[in-house]
Amino acid sequence: MAAAEGDLIVSDTPQAPTPEARAAATAELLGALAYGQLRAIDAAARVIAVAPDAATADRAAAVVEYELAAYRTLHADLAARVEEPELLMDAMKPHFDAYFDRAPLDDWFGASVFFALGLPIAADFATAIAPVLDHDTGQLVTEAIAGREEFESEAVEQLKEQLLDEDGVSRARQLSGDLLGRALTSYQEAMGETDALKVLFAGAAAQQGTSAESQVKRLAMEVLTGHRRRTVALGLEDLDEG
Repeated sequence: MAAAEGDLIVSDTPQAPTPEARAAATAELLGALAYGQLRAIDAAARVIAVAPDAATADRAAAVVEYELAAYRTLHADLAARVEEPELLMDAMKPHFDAYFDRAPLDDWFGASVFFALGLPIAADFATAIAPVLDHDTGQLVTEAIAGREEFESEAVEQLKEQLLDEDGVSRARQLSGDLLGRALTSYQEAMGETDALKVLFAGAAAQQGTSAESQVKRLAMEVLTGHRRRTVALGLEDLDEG
């Protein structure tokens, strides 16, 4: 039916966001990632106290240095975009705090689980979001957040050495499940407060004829898939489970 003159025509076709909207959403994302890096620095520093020997503690110090350098890079880029970068960092602070405050970092076993299975969740997120950012920002985010492969591989080997019996396997499963559950809860709560990811995915949604909401849900599924892949590799989950 033809629309009468003056009627508001609302299209169901996804629309690409304006450059201004993308710039604001990108800044929000960088603010969140920068604060997350601050918490990652704190987590790595706490490992020093529970490391089983000085060599492992020294390696943890190297992780602190890496996370600090990644934070400096993210913060510098954010500061070049907005006048008060800390305001954007504070906006996502409660959600990251809810995750990191309950990270199992009080002993070496829990710390090994966190760095083998908990912190890589952020790497999966960065890898999934990078393609919808501009090239330079996507590369920056990937290198800063998803560049921990060496440290994560070491954490996996250290965790394997501690999975000596069913009790260890059972505890690792519980801690891993808790980490994933908290990460998804924080993600859902954050998405309830900002449309940044929807804006960033809107362009891809428009090209594919889908919705930004479905793209955001797909990102969460990619994170779940990456986590499950790691738990299967560690023998904490079977391929046919789920």
